[in-house]
Amino acid sequence: MKSKIRSVLSVLVCIILVFVIIGTTGAIMADKLYTAQYFRDQIDKTNTYQNAYNAMIKEFSDNYSVSNIPVEVYEKSFTKEWMRNAIDEKINSTFEEREADIDCSAVEKNITEYFEDYAHEAHVMKDETYDKKLAESIMYAEKTAMNVADVYSLDVMKRAGITAKVSSYVELARKYMYPCIGLAIILLIILMILRRPVYWGGTALFASGVLMTVPTAVVLMNDMIQRFSLKNYMTYNLVTGVLETVTKNAMITGIVMLLIGLVMIIISIVYNHNKTKAGI
Repeated sequence: MKSKIRSVLSVLVCIILVFVIIGTTGAIMADKLYTAQYFRDQIDKTNTYQNAYNAMIKEFSDNYSVSNIPVEVYEKSFTKEWMRNAIDEKINSTFEEREADIDCSAVEKNITEYFEDYAHEAHVMKDETYDKKLAESIMYAEKTAMNVADVYSLDVMKRAGITAKVSSYVELARKYMYPCIGLAIILLIILMILRRPVYWGGTALFASGVLMTVPTAVVLMNDMIQRFSLKNYMTYNLVTGVLETVTKNAMITGIVMLLIGLVMIIISIVYNHNKTKAGI
């Protein structure tokens, strides 16, 4: 009778432990992945710094009829280094919850010089129309460059309240990460008291690994992430790259947990079999 009660309690604790393990793993992943450094690393891996610069120059070139300013002026104003710094600052300011501080003085200087040279050559008077056109051209250049530099669309998400919600969820995960680890330890101690902690602990790890591996493997094997439809190639490349990395990390973690759990189960079964055989 006692043996049956112990087995039932072990199963219940094991089931609870499965969800605690998955929750703890999710909290740890959120803590590690939702950081400015991780976001910048993904940009580096997907070559987005270069892609963003190319996209910006192409937009200026395609919209020449709007600005009437040669693309060379923009190339002098916004360098590849500027784009890298602007993207990093957009990300850093979002995580630090402050306004982005991006230097656009070069574009103001170069466009002003271009207007002055043009006015001198074409004998254009510097009146209110001139000043208005100059201000509009500078504003257009800055806005275009800033929009391209916001590769994660953080400004859009911030206005929609998405960033605040995600941050609050991540902070909640970080807050309960250590209590979850503590609860997992307590459950393992309970399994030790109920006996066969290696077997049931391994079973919990194995089940958790399966629950993490199967769905992520299905997503990757069926190229579900690549089926996303985004018009902007740069954004598509970055978003799909980040999602694939996160999915692969989850799958690898699940596989490791699954294998460790399987080894623990086998060790427990062999040990108990030898113990029974020896008549202990």
